Amino acid sequence: MRYIPNTEEQKKEMLKEIGVSSFEDLIQCIPSQLRLNRKLHLPEPLAENELKEMIYRIAGENMDFSLSKALVGAGAYQHHVPEAEKALLQREEFYTAYTPYQPELSQGTLQSMFELQTYLARLTKMDVVIPSMYDGASATGEAALMSLRLTHRNKIMISSSLHPHYRDTVRTYTAPHETEILDLPHDNGLVDLHKLKAAIDEEVAAVIVQNPNFFGGIEKVADISELVHSAGALLIHVIAESMSLGVLQAPGELGADIVPGEAQSLGLDLNFGGPYNGYLAARKQLLRQLPGRIAGETVDKEGQRVFVMTLRTREQDIRREKATSNICTNHGLNIVASNIYLSLLGTEGFHKVSLLNTKAAHYLENLLIQSGNFETVFQYPFYNEFLLRSKMNISDVKEMLIENGFIPPLEISRFYRDKIYENVLLFAVTEIFSREDLDKIADLLSVGC
Repeated sequence: MRYIPNTEEQKKEMLKEIGVSSFEDLIQCIPSQLRLNRKLHLPEPLAENELKEMIYRIAGENMDFSLSKALVGAGAYQHHVPEAEKALLQREEFYTAYTPYQPELSQGTLQSMFELQTYLARLTKMDVVIPSMYDGASATGEAALMSLRLTHRNKIMISSSLHPHYRDTVRTYTAPHETEILDLPHDNGLVDLHKLKAAIDEEVAAVIVQNPNFFGGIEKVADISELVHSAGALLIHVIAESMSLGVLQAPGELGADIVPGEAQSLGLDLNFGGPYNGYLAARKQLLRQLPGRIAGETVDKEGQRVFVMTLRTREQDIRREKATSNICTNHGLNIVASNIYLSLLGTEGFHKVSLLNTKAAHYLENLLIQSGNFETVFQYPFYNEFLLRSKMNISDVKEMLIENGFIPPLEISRFYRDKIYENVLLFAVTEIFSREDLDKIADLLSVGC
Protein backbone atom coordinates (compact mmCIF):
# COMPACT_ATOMS: atom_id res chain seq x y z
CA MET A 1 0.00 0.00 0.00
CA ARG A 2 1.59 3.27 -1.12
CA TYR A 3 1.15 6.60 0.60
CA ILE A 4 2.39 9.86 -0.91
CA PRO A 5 2.01 12.77 1.53
CA ASN A 6 2.00 16.40 0.45
CA THR A 7 2.84 19.02 3.05
CA GLU A 8 1.16 22.41 3.03
CA GLU A 9 4.41 23.92 1.76
CA GLN A 10 4.57 21.44 -1.11
CA LYS A 11 0.98 22.16 -2.05
CA LYS A 12 1.80 25.90 -2.23
CA GLU A 13 4.81 25.17 -4.44
CA MET A 14 2.73 23.07 -6.82
CA LEU A 15 -0.01 25.70 -7.04
CA LYS A 16 2.60 28.40 -7.70
CA GLU A 17 4.18 26.28 -10.43
CA ILE A 18 0.89 26.05 -12.35
CA GLY A 19 0.14 29.74 -11.84
CA VAL A 20 -2.60 29.86 -9.19
CA SER A 21 -2.53 30.91 -5.56
CA SER A 22 -5.06 28.45 -4.14
CA PHE A 23 -7.00 25.29 -4.91
CA GLU A 24 -10.17 27.40 -5.23
CA ASP A 25 -8.48 29.41 -8.00
CA LEU A 26 -7.60 26.15 -9.76
CA ILE A 27 -11.26 25.09 -9.99
CA GLN A 28 -12.64 28.56 -10.70
CA CYS A 29 -13.64 27.51 -14.23
CA ILE A 30 -16.06 24.90 -12.82
CA PRO A 31 -19.55 26.44 -12.30
CA SER A 32 -20.43 26.69 -8.63
CA GLN A 33 -23.68 24.73 -9.07
CA LEU A 34 -21.63 21.75 -10.22
CA ARG A 35 -19.37 21.72 -7.16
CA LEU A 36 -20.06 19.57 -4.12
CA ASN A 37 -19.88 22.51 -1.64
CA ARG A 38 -19.59 20.21 1.36
CA LYS A 39 -17.12 17.80 2.82
CA LEU A 40 -17.09 14.20 1.70
CA HIS A 41 -18.76 11.69 3.99
CA LEU A 42 -15.58 9.91 5.00
CA PRO A 43 -14.85 8.09 8.25
CA GLU A 44 -12.41 9.47 10.78
CA PRO A 45 -8.70 8.74 10.15
CA LEU A 46 -7.46 5.26 11.06
CA ALA A 47 -4.12 3.97 12.16
CA GLU A 48 -2.18 2.28 9.37
CA ASN A 49 -2.71 -1.23 10.71
CA GLU A 50 -6.43 -0.56 11.19
CA LEU A 51 -6.73 0.75 7.63
CA LYS A 52 -5.01 -2.34 6.20
CA GLU A 53 -7.33 -4.63 8.16
CA MET A 54 -10.38 -2.78 6.90
CA ILE A 55 -9.21 -2.97 3.26
CA TYR A 56 -8.47 -6.70 3.51
CA ARG A 57 -11.87 -7.26 5.12
CA ILE A 58 -13.61 -5.45 2.25
CA ALA A 59 -11.54 -7.33 -0.34
CA GLY A 60 -12.48 -10.61 1.34
CA GLU A 61 -16.10 -10.06 0.38
CA ASN A 62 -15.18 -10.44 -3.30
CA MET A 63 -15.50 -13.76 -5.08
CA ASP A 64 -12.11 -15.31 -5.89
CA PHE A 65 -12.26 -15.50 -9.68
CA SER A 66 -9.34 -17.94 -9.86
CA LEU A 67 -11.43 -20.44 -7.88
CA SER A 68 -14.67 -19.73 -9.74
CA LYS A 69 -16.14 -20.78 -13.06
CA ALA A 70 -18.12 -18.31 -15.12
CA LEU A 71 -21.48 -19.11 -16.67
CA VAL A 72 -21.53 -15.59 -18.07
CA GLY A 73 -19.99 -14.86 -21.47
CA ALA A 74 -21.57 -12.21 -23.70
CA GLY A 75 -18.31 -11.30 -25.40
CA ALA A 76 -15.90 -12.14 -22.55
CA TYR A 77 -15.19 -15.85 -22.16
CA GLN A 78 -13.38 -17.86 -19.51
CA HIS A 79 -11.19 -20.38 -21.30
CA HIS A 80 -8.24 -22.43 -20.10
CA VAL A 81 -4.91 -20.65 -20.65
CA PRO A 82 -2.00 -23.13 -20.75
CA GLU A 83 0.76 -22.64 -18.17
CA ALA A 84 3.34 -22.91 -20.96
CA GLU A 85 1.90 -19.76 -22.52
CA LYS A 86 2.00 -17.88 -19.22
CA ALA A 87 5.64 -18.88 -18.67
CA LEU A 88 6.72 -17.79 -22.15
CA LEU A 89 4.94 -14.43 -21.84
CA GLN A 90 7.16 -13.57 -18.87
CA ARG A 91 10.21 -13.28 -21.15
CA GLU A 92 11.33 -9.65 -21.22
CA GLU A 93 11.61 -9.46 -25.02
CA PHE A 94 7.89 -10.22 -25.22
CA TYR A 95 6.40 -8.02 -22.55
CA THR A 96 8.55 -4.96 -23.34
CA ALA A 97 7.77 -4.98 -27.09
CA TYR A 98 5.09 -2.47 -28.05
CA THR A 99 4.57 -0.86 -31.42
CA PRO A 100 6.81 -0.93 -34.54
CA TYR A 101 7.50 2.77 -35.08
CA GLN A 102 10.73 1.71 -36.83
CA PRO A 103 9.61 -1.50 -38.55
CA GLU A 104 13.00 -2.58 -39.85
CA LEU A 105 14.31 -2.60 -36.26
CA SER A 106 11.24 -4.42 -34.88
CA GLN A 107 11.68 -7.85 -36.45
CA GLY A 108 10.26 -9.71 -33.45
CA THR A 109 7.16 -7.52 -33.27
CA LEU A 110 6.60 -7.79 -37.02
CA GLN A 111 7.05 -11.56 -36.91
CA SER A 112 4.44 -11.96 -34.17
CA MET A 113 2.03 -9.75 -36.14
CA PHE A 114 2.68 -11.75 -39.30
CA GLU A 115 2.09 -15.05 -37.53
CA LEU A 116 -1.22 -14.01 -35.97
CA GLN A 117 -2.34 -12.56 -39.31
CA THR A 118 -1.64 -15.98 -40.83
CA TYR A 119 -3.52 -17.87 -38.11
CA LEU A 120 -6.55 -15.59 -38.33
CA ALA A 121 -6.56 -15.63 -42.14
CA ARG A 122 -6.64 -19.44 -42.02
CA LEU A 123 -9.41 -19.48 -39.44
CA THR A 124 -11.61 -16.83 -41.10
CA LYS A 125 -10.72 -17.77 -44.70
CA MET A 126 -10.24 -14.07 -45.45
CA ASP A 127 -7.45 -12.63 -47.62
CA VAL A 128 -5.97 -9.98 -45.32
CA VAL A 129 -6.06 -9.37 -41.56
CA ILE A 130 -5.24 -6.42 -39.29
CA PRO A 131 -4.21 -8.20 -36.07
CA SER A 132 -4.24 -5.36 -33.58
CA MET A 133 -7.40 -3.38 -32.92
CA TYR A 134 -8.58 -2.18 -29.52
CA ASP A 135 -11.27 -4.86 -29.27
CA GLY A 136 -14.05 -6.49 -31.23
CA ALA A 137 -16.41 -3.56 -30.72
CA SER A 138 -14.00 -0.93 -32.07
CA ALA A 139 -13.11 -3.26 -34.96
CA THR A 140 -16.82 -3.40 -35.80
CA GLY A 141 -17.01 0.40 -35.69
CA GLU A 142 -14.02 0.62 -38.04
CA ALA A 143 -15.65 -1.93 -40.37
CA ALA A 144 -18.77 0.26 -40.54
CA LEU A 145 -16.66 3.29 -41.49
CA MET A 146 -14.89 1.18 -44.13
CA SER A 147 -18.23 0.30 -45.71
CA LEU A 148 -19.21 3.99 -45.95
CA ARG A 149 -15.93 4.85 -47.71
CA LEU A 150 -16.13 1.87 -50.05
CA THR A 151 -19.77 2.20 -51.17
CA HIS A 152 -20.32 5.98 -50.86
CA ARG A 153 -23.67 5.14 -49.28
CA ASN A 154 -24.91 6.29 -45.88
CA LYS A 155 -27.21 3.61 -44.45
CA ILE A 156 -26.16 0.69 -42.29
CA MET A 157 -28.39 -2.15 -41.16
CA ILE A 158 -27.50 -3.69 -37.80
CA SER A 159 -28.86 -6.99 -36.56
CA SER A 160 -30.73 -6.70 -33.26
CA SER A 161 -28.87 -9.82 -32.16
CA LEU A 162 -25.49 -8.06 -32.47
CA HIS A 163 -23.85 -7.53 -29.07
CA PRO A 164 -25.45 -4.37 -27.55
CA HIS A 165 -22.01 -2.88 -26.76
CA TYR A 166 -20.95 -3.41 -30.37
CA ARG A 167 -24.15 -1.73 -31.59
CA ASP A 168 -23.49 1.28 -29.36
CA THR A 169 -19.90 1.50 -30.60
CA VAL A 170 -21.00 1.51 -34.24
CA ARG A 171 -23.45 4.32 -33.52
CA THR A 172 -20.68 6.31 -31.81
CA TYR A 173 -18.22 5.79 -34.67
CA THR A 174 -20.71 6.71 -37.39
CA ALA A 175 -22.43 9.63 -35.59
CA PRO A 176 -20.17 12.36 -37.10
CA HIS A 177 -21.07 11.06 -40.56
CA GLU A 178 -24.80 11.38 -39.86
CA THR A 179 -25.23 7.77 -40.91
CA GLU A 180 -28.74 6.34 -40.88
CA ILE A 181 -28.79 3.22 -38.71
CA LEU A 182 -31.53 0.71 -39.49
CA ASP A 183 -32.48 -1.99 -36.98
CA LEU A 184 -32.68 -5.49 -38.44
CA PRO A 185 -35.06 -7.55 -36.26
CA HIS A 186 -34.62 -11.21 -35.45
CA ASP A 187 -37.09 -14.05 -35.76
CA ASN A 188 -36.80 -16.84 -33.18
CA GLY A 189 -33.31 -15.68 -32.21
CA LEU A 190 -31.88 -15.37 -35.74
CA VAL A 191 -31.88 -12.61 -38.37
CA ASP A 192 -35.32 -12.27 -39.94
CA LEU A 193 -34.54 -12.96 -43.61
CA HIS A 194 -37.95 -11.76 -44.79
CA LYS A 195 -37.51 -8.41 -43.04
CA LEU A 196 -33.99 -8.12 -44.45
CA LYS A 197 -35.19 -8.76 -47.99
CA ALA A 198 -37.99 -6.21 -47.63
CA ALA A 199 -35.84 -3.47 -46.07
CA ILE A 200 -32.53 -3.60 -47.93
CA ASP A 201 -32.12 -1.24 -50.87
CA GLU A 202 -29.42 0.41 -52.96
CA GLU A 203 -28.77 3.07 -50.29
CA VAL A 204 -27.55 0.52 -47.73
CA ALA A 205 -23.76 0.43 -47.41
CA ALA A 206 -23.53 -2.64 -45.21
CA VAL A 207 -25.40 -5.14 -43.10
CA ILE A 208 -23.76 -6.04 -39.78
CA VAL A 209 -24.45 -9.53 -38.45
CA GLN A 210 -22.82 -11.40 -35.56
CA ASN A 211 -22.22 -15.14 -35.81
CA PRO A 212 -22.62 -16.81 -33.37
CA ASN A 213 -24.88 -13.95 -32.35
CA PHE A 214 -25.38 -12.38 -28.92
CA PHE A 215 -27.84 -15.15 -28.02
CA GLY A 216 -25.32 -17.80 -29.11
CA GLY A 217 -27.40 -18.54 -32.23
CA ILE A 218 -25.76 -19.74 -35.43
CA GLU A 219 -26.97 -17.45 -38.23
CA LYS A 220 -27.81 -18.46 -41.80
CA VAL A 221 -24.91 -16.37 -43.08
CA ALA A 222 -24.89 -17.71 -46.65
CA ASP A 223 -28.55 -16.74 -47.11
CA ILE A 224 -27.93 -13.32 -45.56
CA SER A 225 -24.91 -12.82 -47.83
CA GLU A 226 -26.98 -13.50 -50.96
CA LEU A 227 -29.59 -10.92 -49.99
CA VAL A 228 -26.98 -8.32 -49.01
CA HIS A 229 -24.95 -8.64 -52.20
CA SER A 230 -28.06 -8.56 -54.39
CA ALA A 231 -28.49 -4.94 -53.25
CA GLY A 232 -24.81 -4.10 -53.83
CA ALA A 233 -24.12 -3.78 -50.10
CA LEU A 234 -21.28 -5.27 -48.04
CA LEU A 235 -21.69 -8.01 -45.46
CA ILE A 236 -19.90 -7.34 -42.16
CA HIS A 237 -19.62 -10.62 -40.26
CA VAL A 238 -18.80 -10.03 -36.56
CA ILE A 239 -17.07 -12.71 -34.47
CA ALA A 240 -17.26 -12.05 -30.73
CA GLU A 241 -16.27 -15.63 -29.81
CA SER A 242 -13.32 -16.69 -31.99
CA MET A 243 -13.26 -20.15 -30.44
CA SER A 244 -16.28 -20.90 -32.63
CA LEU A 245 -14.03 -20.82 -35.71
CA GLY A 246 -12.83 -24.29 -34.74
CA VAL A 247 -16.13 -25.91 -35.75
CA LEU A 248 -18.26 -23.39 -37.66
CA GLN A 249 -17.86 -22.67 -41.35
CA ALA A 250 -15.52 -19.72 -41.89
CA PRO A 251 -17.03 -16.33 -42.78
CA GLY A 252 -14.89 -16.13 -45.92
CA GLU A 253 -16.61 -19.28 -47.19
CA LEU A 254 -20.04 -17.82 -46.45
CA GLY A 255 -19.65 -14.61 -48.45
CA ALA A 256 -18.50 -12.12 -45.80
CA ASP A 257 -16.70 -9.01 -47.10
CA ILE A 258 -15.36 -7.63 -43.81
CA VAL A 259 -14.83 -9.61 -40.59
CA PRO A 260 -14.28 -7.70 -37.35
CA GLY A 261 -13.50 -10.02 -34.46
CA GLU A 262 -12.36 -10.46 -30.89
CA ALA A 263 -9.50 -12.86 -30.09
CA GLN A 264 -9.78 -12.71 -26.28
CA SER A 265 -10.73 -16.40 -26.28
CA LEU A 266 -7.41 -17.27 -27.91
CA GLY A 267 -5.14 -17.36 -24.89
CA LEU A 268 -6.18 -14.26 -22.93
CA ASP A 269 -7.45 -14.41 -19.37
CA LEU A 270 -10.30 -12.20 -18.18
CA ASN A 271 -8.71 -9.20 -16.48
CA PHE A 272 -11.14 -6.60 -15.11
CA GLY A 273 -12.54 -5.82 -18.55
CA GLY A 274 -9.40 -6.06 -20.65
CA PRO A 275 -7.13 -5.74 -22.44
CA TYR A 276 -8.79 -7.34 -25.42
CA ASN A 277 -7.39 -8.39 -28.78
CA GLY A 278 -9.48 -7.10 -31.66
CA TYR A 279 -8.79 -7.87 -35.31
CA LEU A 280 -10.23 -6.90 -38.67
CA ALA A 281 -10.17 -9.12 -41.77
CA ALA A 282 -11.29 -8.33 -45.30
CA ARG A 283 -11.20 -9.39 -48.91
CA LYS A 284 -8.07 -8.41 -50.82
CA GLN A 285 -9.81 -5.85 -53.02
CA LEU A 286 -10.78 -3.87 -49.89
CA LEU A 287 -7.20 -3.78 -48.60
CA ARG A 288 -6.57 -0.06 -49.03
CA GLN A 289 -9.41 0.92 -46.73
CA LEU A 290 -8.30 -1.23 -43.78
CA PRO A 291 -7.53 0.90 -40.70
CA GLY A 292 -4.21 -0.34 -39.44
CA ARG A 293 -1.01 -2.15 -40.16
CA ILE A 294 -0.20 -5.34 -42.05
CA ALA A 295 3.16 -7.09 -41.68
CA GLY A 296 4.64 -8.91 -44.65
CA GLU A 297 7.39 -11.46 -45.24
CA THR A 298 10.26 -11.10 -47.71
CA VAL A 299 14.03 -11.63 -47.96
CA ASP A 300 16.88 -9.16 -47.59
CA LYS A 301 19.71 -8.63 -50.08
CA GLU A 302 21.50 -11.62 -48.59
CA GLY A 303 18.50 -13.88 -49.07
CA GLN A 304 17.61 -14.10 -45.37
CA ARG A 305 13.99 -14.21 -44.22
CA VAL A 306 12.86 -10.82 -42.89
CA PHE A 307 9.61 -9.06 -42.05
CA VAL A 308 8.43 -5.67 -43.30
CA MET A 309 5.54 -3.31 -42.74
CA THR A 310 3.48 -3.83 -45.88
CA LEU A 311 0.62 -1.47 -45.08
CA ARG A 312 0.54 1.55 -42.74
CA THR A 313 -2.67 3.58 -42.85
CA ARG A 314 -2.90 4.96 -39.30
CA GLU A 315 -2.60 8.66 -38.58
CA GLN A 316 0.50 8.27 -36.39
CA ASP A 317 2.27 6.63 -39.34
CA ILE A 318 2.48 10.16 -40.82
CA ARG A 319 -0.64 9.58 -42.86
CA ARG A 320 -2.31 12.63 -41.30
CA GLU A 321 -5.53 13.52 -43.12
CA LYS A 322 -5.07 10.55 -45.48
CA ALA A 323 -5.31 8.07 -42.60
CA THR A 324 -8.17 5.59 -42.57
CA SER A 325 -8.23 5.66 -38.74
CA ASN A 326 -6.71 7.38 -35.72
CA ILE A 327 -6.51 4.12 -33.81
CA CYS A 328 -3.05 4.23 -32.27
CA THR A 329 -1.96 1.16 -30.40
CA ASN A 330 -0.39 -2.23 -30.93
CA HIS A 331 -1.45 -5.05 -28.63
CA GLY A 332 1.98 -6.64 -28.87
CA LEU A 333 1.79 -8.88 -25.81
CA ASN A 334 -1.76 -9.97 -26.61
CA ILE A 335 -0.69 -10.89 -30.14
CA VAL A 336 2.16 -13.00 -28.76
CA ALA A 337 -0.24 -14.66 -26.29
CA SER A 338 -2.65 -15.67 -29.06
CA ASN A 339 0.26 -16.88 -31.21
CA ILE A 340 1.56 -19.12 -28.43
CA TYR A 341 -1.94 -20.40 -27.62
CA LEU A 342 -2.74 -21.33 -31.22
CA SER A 343 0.72 -22.83 -31.73
CA LEU A 344 0.32 -25.03 -28.65
CA LEU A 345 -3.10 -26.30 -29.70
CA GLY A 346 -2.46 -26.74 -33.41
CA THR A 347 -5.24 -27.37 -35.92
CA GLU A 348 -6.50 -30.59 -34.34
CA GLY A 349 -6.28 -29.31 -30.76
CA PHE A 350 -8.13 -26.10 -31.61
CA HIS A 351 -10.91 -28.09 -33.25
CA LYS A 352 -11.20 -30.38 -30.22
CA VAL A 353 -11.41 -27.50 -27.73
CA SER A 354 -13.97 -25.71 -29.90
CA LEU A 355 -16.05 -28.88 -30.23
CA LEU A 356 -15.89 -29.47 -26.48
CA ASN A 357 -17.37 -25.99 -25.94
CA THR A 358 -20.47 -26.66 -27.97
CA LYS A 359 -20.94 -30.21 -26.62
CA ALA A 360 -20.73 -28.99 -23.02
CA ALA A 361 -23.19 -26.18 -23.70
CA HIS A 362 -25.77 -28.51 -25.25
CA TYR A 363 -25.29 -31.00 -22.42
CA LEU A 364 -26.06 -28.36 -19.78
CA GLU A 365 -29.02 -26.96 -21.71
CA ASN A 366 -30.60 -30.43 -21.86
CA LEU A 367 -30.07 -30.98 -18.12
CA LEU A 368 -31.62 -27.63 -17.19
CA ILE A 369 -34.68 -28.17 -19.39
CA GLN A 370 -35.13 -31.67 -17.95
CA SER A 371 -35.10 -30.18 -14.44
CA GLY A 372 -38.44 -28.52 -15.15
CA ASN A 373 -37.20 -25.18 -13.80
CA PHE A 374 -36.22 -23.79 -17.21
CA GLU A 375 -37.72 -23.54 -20.66
CA THR A 376 -36.38 -22.55 -24.06
CA VAL A 377 -36.93 -19.05 -25.39
CA PHE A 378 -36.07 -19.62 -29.06
CA GLN A 379 -35.75 -22.74 -31.16
CA TYR A 380 -32.38 -22.13 -32.77
CA PRO A 381 -29.02 -23.84 -33.29
CA PHE A 382 -26.38 -22.41 -30.94
CA TYR A 383 -22.66 -22.66 -30.25
CA ASN A 384 -21.59 -22.30 -26.58
CA GLU A 385 -24.22 -19.82 -25.36
CA PHE A 386 -27.97 -20.25 -25.05
CA LEU A 387 -31.03 -18.51 -23.65
CA LEU A 388 -33.32 -20.12 -21.07
CA ARG A 389 -36.29 -18.70 -19.19
CA SER A 390 -36.15 -19.46 -15.49
CA LYS A 391 -39.29 -20.46 -13.61
CA MET A 392 -37.36 -19.74 -10.42
CA ASN A 393 -36.64 -16.33 -8.98
CA ILE A 394 -33.53 -14.98 -10.75
CA SER A 395 -32.06 -13.75 -7.47
CA ASP A 396 -32.33 -17.27 -6.01
CA VAL A 397 -30.60 -18.74 -9.07
CA LYS A 398 -27.73 -16.27 -8.75
CA GLU A 399 -27.37 -16.78 -5.01
CA MET A 400 -27.21 -20.59 -5.28
CA LEU A 401 -24.59 -20.44 -8.02
CA ILE A 402 -22.40 -17.88 -6.25
CA GLU A 403 -22.47 -19.84 -3.00
CA ASN A 404 -21.14 -22.86 -4.89
CA GLY A 405 -18.34 -21.12 -6.78
CA PHE A 406 -20.10 -20.41 -10.08
CA ILE A 407 -20.45 -16.92 -11.57
CA PRO A 408 -24.12 -16.63 -12.67
CA PRO A 409 -25.27 -16.23 -16.27
CA LEU A 410 -26.29 -12.86 -17.72
CA GLU A 411 -29.77 -11.54 -17.05
CA ILE A 412 -30.74 -10.61 -20.60
CA SER A 413 -33.26 -7.93 -19.60
CA ARG A 414 -30.30 -5.65 -18.87
CA PHE A 415 -30.09 -5.13 -22.64
CA TYR A 416 -33.43 -6.27 -24.08
CA ARG A 417 -36.53 -4.72 -22.50
CA ASP A 418 -39.33 -6.61 -24.27
CA LYS A 419 -41.60 -8.75 -22.09
CA ILE A 420 -40.38 -11.90 -23.82
CA TYR A 421 -36.99 -11.46 -22.11
CA GLU A 422 -38.29 -11.32 -18.54
CA ASN A 423 -36.60 -13.92 -16.32
CA VAL A 424 -34.38 -14.96 -19.23
CA LEU A 425 -30.73 -15.89 -18.67
CA LEU A 426 -27.88 -16.16 -21.18
CA PHE A 427 -25.70 -19.12 -20.21
CA ALA A 428 -22.13 -19.49 -21.53
CA VAL A 429 -20.32 -22.83 -21.26
CA THR A 430 -16.68 -23.40 -22.21
CA GLU A 431 -14.17 -26.23 -21.87
CA ILE A 432 -13.34 -25.22 -18.27
CA PHE A 433 -16.50 -27.02 -17.09
CA SER A 434 -16.14 -30.74 -16.39
CA ARG A 435 -19.09 -33.10 -16.62
CA GLU A 436 -19.16 -33.11 -12.81
CA ASP A 437 -19.40 -29.29 -12.82
CA LEU A 438 -22.31 -29.33 -15.23
CA ASP A 439 -24.11 -32.05 -13.27
CA LYS A 440 -23.63 -30.06 -10.08
CA ILE A 441 -25.06 -26.89 -11.69
CA ALA A 442 -28.09 -28.84 -12.88
CA ASP A 443 -28.60 -30.36 -9.43
CA LEU A 444 -28.37 -26.93 -7.76
CA LEU A 445 -30.92 -25.45 -10.14
CA SER A 446 -33.31 -28.41 -9.89
CA VAL A 447 -34.45 -27.37 -6.42
CA GLY A 448 -38.22 -27.41 -5.97
CA CYS A 449 -38.95 -30.00 -8.67
